[in-house]
Amino acid sequence: MAVKTQGSELFFIDPATDLVTEVGCVTTISGLTAARDQIETTCLSDDARTYESGLATPGAATFGINFDPSDASHVRLHELYVAGTKFEWALGWSDGTASPTVDTNATFNTPATRSFIVFNGYISDLPFDFALNTVVSSTVSIQLSGFPVLVPKA
Repeated sequence: MAVKTQGSELFFIDPATDLVTEVGCVTTISGLTAARDQIETTCLSDDARTYESGLATPGAATFGINFDPSDASHVRLHELYVAGTKFEWALGWSDGTASPTVDTNATFNTPATRSFIVFNGYISDLPFDFALNTVVSSTVSIQLSGFPVLVPKA
């Protein structure tokens, strides 16, 4: 069964308060990946190259927002971008509606009634886009640190 994107929500744990914040008006999310490096193991006697999987290299995820300076989550993201702070993120899928909470270690506690992708990273870019006949937007880049973790709905 396919899962629709409508109803997905992006959350982060504010490192200053350890509170969960939902990012307002997210329009796109992509690039939640950690591609594996390749380690060559080819011998001179081999007819073709051989490889083993190596370390994962986390990518740069991006998400689009219609930036609104009256949206506290957008202002906070800009502050965290300027500070260069690394923090926890969670993408809630549309197969549920429950929001995550924070445990005693300041990490996400995801409800079993919804699928999530949980990851760590810092905002590496937050550009403002102004164009004719549209709203102010931003494609925010997050440099992931470590593997994104898929937490399926129970």
